[in-house]
Amino acid sequence: MNDWSGPVEEFLNFFRESERAYHMSEAEEQEAWAGVLDLYHDIELTEHTESELLTLCLRQKDFLQRRRRAKDLLQATAPLLAYIETHRKEIKELEQLLGEIRKAERRTENRIYTPRGGGGKP
Repeated sequence: MNDWSGPVEEFLNFFRESERAYHMSEAEEQEAWAGVLDLYHDIELTEHTESELLTLCLRQKDFLQRRRRAKDLLQATAPLLAYIETHRKEIKELEQLLGEIRKAERRTENRIYTPRGGGGKP
């Protein structure tokens, strides 16, 4: 039996993963920006040695790079999220279709032939 449910499942998983990645990137971007602001406030309100300032600067660079990666992923996945939001009904219908295909595949998995009687003798 061919695996007809596999491609449909992969398609739906792509949408699920895109949505998950978008929301995780959204949280990562906010968290990284909060880290940058914390460092700004620390630099503003606390006296530091040059060595400490260098360490803070390197931490700031790390936060800014994390934020940039998150923003890039947000930008790449935003069109997918918009599509998902406007096509929720169709995606739900595809999930139901996947269930129907799987059910049909299960019914045919262990099929055996049962002779109808007589064995073909006259």
